[in-house]
Amino acid sequence: MKWHIILVYAFLAFALFLGYGIIRSIYLQNYQLMEIVADMGAILICLDLAASTYFLKLVKHPTEKTAPQLPKVQRVVKVTRKVGHFGIMLIICGWVVPML
Repeated sequence: MKWHIILVYAFLAFALFLGYGIIRSIYLQNYQLMEIVADMGAILICLDLAASTYFLKLVKHPTEKTAPQLPKVQRVVKVTRKVGHFGIMLIICGWVVPML
């Protein structure tokens, strides 16, 4: 159980680090657009992984106390999965477009 929380914090910390890098590069005007797109994709993937990891135990092993919350949690996980897939598409675009 504790490693789930550690992973969630690690994913969120990496997303904050990438966000700081994006803001810093825009502020210093030292950026390339496709690098920012790829970093935004990585942030979205980190948020997806953090939400999925956080709600993993609740979805896999529901109890009587948490059963009423299960549809809401499944909806949140489903939305974050779609956000993660969008992040994957952003990363692919950020890597492939400069090669063309």
